[in-house]
Amino acid sequence: MFARIVLWVTFAALATMTITFLSGHGASLIAGYNTATEAEKRTVDEKKLLRVMGVGMLVVTVVIFVFALLEERAPTAFVYVTIAIMGVDCAAMIYLANTKCKK
Repeated sequence: MFARIVLWVTFAALATMTITFLSGHGASLIAGYNTATEAEKRTVDEKKLLRVMGVGMLVVTVVIFVFALLEERAPTAFVYVTIAIMGVDCAAMIYLANTKCKK
């Protein structure tokens, strides 16, 4: 029961962040960007950064949603696939944020 609640609360938090990023808001929620100096922030295209983070968060949100729907019925292989998808997604977000989001 507790695990189910944690999954749905996690899904709700991730969905909220996804919507925030995709709507072009919430740059202060991105680690590293919120602590950057004004000079460093001028070198980053904030709109692209928010889009990259929003799409990346969308992938994680959908995976968590499917995982929450399946609950205990998820086969062991699905857990490994979920971890792999999230790992690749996080690596892609980091790469894109550090390369394609620069002005």
